[in-house]
Amino acid sequence: MKLLITVASLEDILPFTTHFKAELQPDIAFKFLHSTKIMHHEVDIVGTAVGIYQTTYKITKVLSRQKYHLALKIGLGNAYKQETAVGTILNIINEKPGDFGMMINGEWKDHYDLGLKKTVDEPHVKGGLVNFTNAYMNVFLPFKKVLGVTVNHYADKQTYTLKKEKYKADCETGDGLGFVYPCLFEKQQFYQLCVIERNLATGEENTHLALEKMNAALIDTLNKL
Repeated sequence: MKLLITVASLEDILPFTTHFKAELQPDIAFKFLHSTKIMHHEVDIVGTAVGIYQTTYKITKVLSRQKYHLALKIGLGNAYKQETAVGTILNIINEKPGDFGMMINGEWKDHYDLGLKKTVDEPHVKGGLVNFTNAYMNVFLPFKKVLGVTVNHYADKQTYTLKKEKYKADCETGDGLGFVYPCLFEKQQFYQLCVIERNLATGEENTHLALEKMNAALIDTLNKL
């Protein structure tokens, strides 16, 4: 199986690559892309760095060159709901732009409200940026399916409520759409996992635990594929 794994930093998944004794070979053309062999899989790993703009560019470049049996993104995010513990892994099946727009007369208007985007336009599916290609992954990966929002900056406890209520969102990422949008346009099967680093409702935060859970999830996923 040919796999693409997307992470913000290769350092974040060092326990994963070490576990499989993976020797990463940098791509000559794309310095941000590394290839390796893990068990019977051919694996490309993209280190996007932080930000939706970097993620969008690098994922688009990679997918324009070749397609994969599966593209898997795993990254850190913030939970909106009190019951979501830090370290929880969520399967984002619908992603929305969370703070792209403007305030008009004291009311937040996003790109859809402003008519700059329409939910019927490509690559929207059934009114959203919905992932309908990962059904077989849900059979053996029991992560809760949720709606996420991509934000330009992480919210604090006082300001996340608007996004939670407007979008009925469970969590936020800083770059989810940078992965989802190119995958949908390129008809690339994908799976997006968000590991909760911070819960904005409770104030709980533990980056070390979140990274630990991230690596454990990657190891388990590769073993099951």
